[in-house]
Amino acid sequence: MKNRIRRCTILFLLVTLSTALFAAQSFRAADTDDEKKILKVGMECSYAPYNWSQTNDSNGAVRISNGTEYANGYDVKIAKKIAEATGYKLEIVKTEWGGLATGVATGKLDAAIAGMSATADRKKTVDFTDDYYKATIYALVKNGGRFENAKSIADLKGASCTSQQSTVWYTLLYQIPDAVIQPAIADMPTMIVALQTGKTDVLLCDKPTALAATYANKDLIKIDLENDKDLKVPKEQMDIAIAVNKKKPELREAINKALAGISESERTQIMNSAAAQQPLNQLQPAEGTAQEGNNSFAYWVMKLLNQYGDLFLHGALVTIELALVGTLIGCAIGLLVGVLRTIPKPRPKNNWGIKALYGLLQFLLAAYIEIFRGTPMMVQAMVLYFGSMSVFHLDMSPMAAGFFVVSINTGAYMAETVRGGIQSVETGQTEAAEALGMTHWQTMGSVILPQTIRNILPQIGNNLIINIKDTSVLNVISVTELYFEANSAAGASYKFFEAFFIISVIYFLMTFICSRLLRWIERKIDGSGYYTLVDLDAMSDPTGTNPVRPKGRMHKWGK
Repeated sequence: MKNRIRRCTILFLLVTLSTALFAAQSFRAADTDDEKKILKVGMECSYAPYNWSQTNDSNGAVRISNGTEYANGYDVKIAKKIAEATGYKLEIVKTEWGGLATGVATGKLDAAIAGMSATADRKKTVDFTDDYYKATIYALVKNGGRFENAKSIADLKGASCTSQQSTVWYTLLYQIPDAVIQPAIADMPTMIVALQTGKTDVLLCDKPTALAATYANKDLIKIDLENDKDLKVPKEQMDIAIAVNKKKPELREAINKALAGISESERTQIMNSAAAQQPLNQLQPAEGTAQEGNNSFAYWVMKLLNQYGDLFLHGALVTIELALVGTLIGCAIGLLVGVLRTIPKPRPKNNWGIKALYGLLQFLLAAYIEIFRGTPMMVQAMVLYFGSMSVFHLDMSPMAAGFFVVSINTGAYMAETVRGGIQSVETGQTEAAEALGMTHWQTMGSVILPQTIRNILPQIGNNLIINIKDTSVLNVISVTELYFEANSAAGASYKFFEAFFIISVIYFLMTFICSRLLRWIERKIDGSGYYTLVDLDAMSDPTGTNPVRPKGRMHKWGK
């Protein structure tokens, strides 16, 4: 077993070293000469017809820098025109809605083009250009529901309602009489699911979104509230503008100049073009075919797999890579911290310096464990990813930040697991090792840790399974893991249940295979369940002068 443990330790070190090298390449100083002409634009890539993800570069789509897919839509077409007019090279960064403003404010993104209203609250954090689109107010309700005949905001009285987080539409919900306002939802795909399943009665959105949603889902009805006299909408909330960093006024002016060259009629034409090119139009069964009108669950599952299979595969590979490498490194960290936490206290005869160092070490280790066990992984990711840029001006890649966060988070949990595993070994073994003259580190390496690692293997497996699922929170720092990719497919196709059903199967397969693999490793470490009993009398002749070697196994017994 000792040799097996050593081989595992060497594997830990190799993985740690390779990941450290990868992470080192993922850091780069911000604002270098090579990047001054790159325009990094953030958008969700899951909000058709404004922006969506697709698997090829058809219709002028642009490759997403932090993924394998392409982005297209009204926002992408506007971004291309701006880049062309200003002389920048366009780079699309797929970013979750909640991370767009933060990304621009910290300098991770140069701009955010994602249907964002230039409100007074947002202007405290980022600057805005002139508007590039005008917001409209529409409501979505369910066909056959109690509000299917509503024509105005007054007709929605008493409805349970919601909208997208941090948008103008969510603030307008308070004008619905006696409304039951539900918590805001992070993205449009989840909002549509909430409406279809009856979790909410009314959604507020804009006209292009409402048109796309009702086209894709015949069970939804759109209500035009633009001319509703009872709805008071501040002008600033109707201006859809581009967010830019406050420290880059020259960029804002350059974008404004480019926008001035795009007429209102041209903008309308671009939006109409985007609406016609959105993936849903290509996914719908063609007229005159056997599949015309087919809206079955099985049809759309197969259609999504065929259209977005590469997207799901990429997301699954990113997820398993983050979980596996993060768990291995986290276990190595936890092993080291757990061993250090079990170092015996200095004896009274030791000098004060040794005692002070011991106390400081134990305090730092305890602080590490409590901080990273006591804060959510999502918060840790945002602090690390955006904070490294804001404070140290280091542009860390999303994957490097993801590896780091998963590793240190896992390490904090594993440290306590290792400490408990060490304490579970009988103290008599430690005393026996000390009696033989072994040091603390010799005792740990040769006696205690081999038993500890075997005992905590089930918990290592649990952490791996948890990490596979918890990597879904890393989409807030633009990691294109499985959930984020599925959200993109759902946002482009408006087939939410089918997309999430597919990834639920993928998640199950990943966790099941990993759990079976870890169980196999446990059996390998345990070794064979059989052992041999040797007849000592058969080992020598009656005189004891000519020992006889036993041939084969004398007896074989199971556990």
